[in-house]
Amino acid sequence: MDESQRVLEMIEAKVVEHGGDLGGWTKLEDATLKLFAGRVTLRAEVREYESARTQSAHVHVLTTLHEHDDEVLDACVVGIGDHRAEALEQAAVLWITGVAGPIKSFLDDKPICMTCKAGMENGNAAQGYVKGDFGLPDLTAYVGPTWARGNQDEAVFAALDDDAPWFRYAAESVAPRRIHIAKSMVISQGDAGWRRELEIDGHDVAHVDPCWHVDLRGPRFGYLVRYAVFAFPHDAPELARRAELDQAVMYFIENFARYESIDELMVAMVAEGFAADLVDEIESISTIAFGRLFFEGRGIDYPATIIRARRDGRVETDVPLMSLPAYCRGRAVGARLLKTLPKEEHLAISLYSAESQVIVQALEARTGMQTDLGSLALLPNVVPERGTSDATLREATDLLKKLAEQWRKDKKKPWWKIW
Repeated sequence: MDESQRVLEMIEAKVVEHGGDLGGWTKLEDATLKLFAGRVTLRAEVREYESARTQSAHVHVLTTLHEHDDEVLDACVVGIGDHRAEALEQAAVLWITGVAGPIKSFLDDKPICMTCKAGMENGNAAQGYVKGDFGLPDLTAYVGPTWARGNQDEAVFAALDDDAPWFRYAAESVAPRRIHIAKSMVISQGDAGWRRELEIDGHDVAHVDPCWHVDLRGPRFGYLVRYAVFAFPHDAPELARRAELDQAVMYFIENFARYESIDELMVAMVAEGFAADLVDEIESISTIAFGRLFFEGRGIDYPATIIRARRDGRVETDVPLMSLPAYCRGRAVGARLLKTLPKEEHLAISLYSAESQVIVQALEARTGMQTDLGSLALLPNVVPERGTSDATLREATDLLKKLAEQWRKDKKKPWWKIW
């Protein structure tokens, strides 16, 4: 039997067995499964990692929401077992335990099956409401229970409670659709600390926080997983802005090689109707994402933040790149489009940013050495806003010089300043 069909069969059987808030008639036919009395339709895709093992099953369960313009929620679940059938079954159980509750809660607009509604001040935890926005402020968001692997320590659960920002930066990262599903994994690395891996809408967006703050030393291995379904308001202006941003990023990538200079491309984009500030953000911020996509896997110690010089005279330090949609969507759209370019065009746009140029300089300085850049650490970019004065830019670069001096004193990895 086809494995995707087998996953749907197991989901149906276990949902029927569960009943209760997940009840309603079900129907399995033509590689689809209708659940919740036909309110949603499921499809399953069994995928494999490059080094596939029979003891693991990488499954994407795609849920069509018929009451919401047939939007599709793509949930990535991974089952592990002593053999293939057990791994597939665990993937089905994980979907029911961690994903079905948030989806049904969103449909009913009330939490069920240990699901929490985010942002409920003074809520009643016994009824499924918790205090905390989970990193999803001002959105309708339902967060499923925590699923642990490799560690069942109650102290870990307490340290990663419902006040933790499990899904921080998810809203800034998503494509211009109203409803989304996110998966957050918080992974223990023992003495090396914790890291968070965030996946949204399947693998449309992927982000890793290598140093995720948890007030507890974790085991050598173990991780916790949570899923969330969240939605923007129907009339959210952010959806229109995000759609324009995606279109602008695509235009920038597809037309980068057609102009003699970046200034000509930016003028052309404004003439096409893109807002000048948006074009400026793509040139200065999205290109950072393009470069990082190109150099990923080389072990470079990238800063998570930038220094922002504003046109009103402010200098903002420690601005998280993931808080900037121009960076997040640059990564998501760039991951799809950049590899479709001819090799020379791909290389040119990936090496455009000041950050990428610094890496190129480091490689050229290491002639004859291996190209592993694990010993290279970068200081934050100074990114001026369009129209920033020279005085404000000098203030920002002076701040960066002070950071560089402090790095020298600390005798850290080789540093490279970017201005």
